[in-house]
Amino acid sequence: MTLQLNQQSIPGLDIKVTIKLPFGDSDLSGQSSNTTSAETGTKAKELTVSLIVPFEKKTWLTEIDRLAEAINKTTGARTVYRIGHDAANAIKFYEAKFSQELTIRELDDTQGWQVGFVMKEHLSVPERKSQREPIKPAKQQGGEGKNIDYKENPDIPPNTELSTFEKILSMADNVLGGVMGSDDATKKEVANEIK
Repeated sequence: MTLQLNQQSIPGLDIKVTIKLPFGDSDLSGQSSNTTSAETGTKAKELTVSLIVPFEKKTWLTEIDRLAEAINKTTGARTVYRIGHDAANAIKFYEAKFSQELTIRELDDTQGWQVGFVMKEHLSVPERKSQREPIKPAKQQGGEGKNIDYKENPDIPPNTELSTFEKILSMADNVLGGVMGSDDATKKEVANEIK
């Protein structure tokens, strides 16, 4: 099975690919033997690659190192590669960048290097989906549990439904607030309006 990054085959012998899909869980058992855990979402997939580069093919090693160290000239971040691998594509693992470390270990028996590296998913399918979905505003409820649009008072949050009693109190507050210090005739008019 071959592995391609941006349609370029990774050079090497005996290529082994392992894909890991980590699930986020937090243990809620405390000191007990309870198995309860809090699910914290699906994390980015990881692709671990192991291969052998014969000593006489050191240009393969140079090519792998070049891919691992490549940087996007615009952003300065590590290059994101399009993954070409049947198992990765089957689980919708399409783009990744080099992560953690690239290891090169000399082998005694086969006269070559054991090369290993990890690639971490970039913009997973759930992440792309969440970026496309608009953020929904929180619904605000009035005393009767109904969503309403009450725009007369700037102190009341938008989309708030007031009960009849709350509307009377709000109107009284507005009227009384405006007449503080007014003459007695105006106060009597206000009192009659409230009745």
